[in-house]
Amino acid sequence: MKKYKGSGKCCVFFISIMSLSCAYASSLTCQNDCSINVQFTGEYLAQTCRLTINQASNMETVALPTLTTSKFTAQRNELGETPFTIQVTGCPEKQNIVLSLQADNAFYDAITGNLKNAQTAGMSKDIQLRIRKENGEQLKINQPSSGQVYRYATGNNVESHQFIASYYSAKAQQPTPGNLLVRATVTLNYQ
Repeated sequence: MKKYKGSGKCCVFFISIMSLSCAYASSLTCQNDCSINVQFTGEYLAQTCRLTINQASNMETVALPTLTTSKFTAQRNELGETPFTIQVTGCPEKQNIVLSLQADNAFYDAITGNLKNAQTAGMSKDIQLRIRKENGEQLKINQPSSGQVYRYATGNNVESHQFIASYYSAKAQQPTPGNLLVRATVTLNYQ
């Protein structure tokens, strides 16, 4: 490869001249009529899925049972399993959908993959919420790769999967007594 001295400077100089001439030309043509035509194009392929939780609505509360903190031990740190279903209908034809859960950074634990409890008065400290898919694998928060796959042959099919929410003690000792309040957003990724 040969190098030519000064070729970089010549190119920069040339671009600078072009830029000046374009700016000068646009200022001349914009003196009487300064409208510029802009065209936007796009494509909308299909409708989005409709989602329901426990066959009710898309905004439901899943209530876990009341437990005593003494039930938590180092060996039993996940308790109060509560099943719930998420159903999707009316999805685009021949699309796989991956359902995942998202939360703001302050409300999930990147190490455990769980939802963290609100840290206001009356809330239990060191307690989290873990979500499992129906096959027992954890659905990790903010990790779409751990999501639940919904497979569709046509857009008219209805598919439902069961999940399990449970208390999770983040530390080896018993959590402090109190309430649990977590929030997550269901995200559907079309593939």
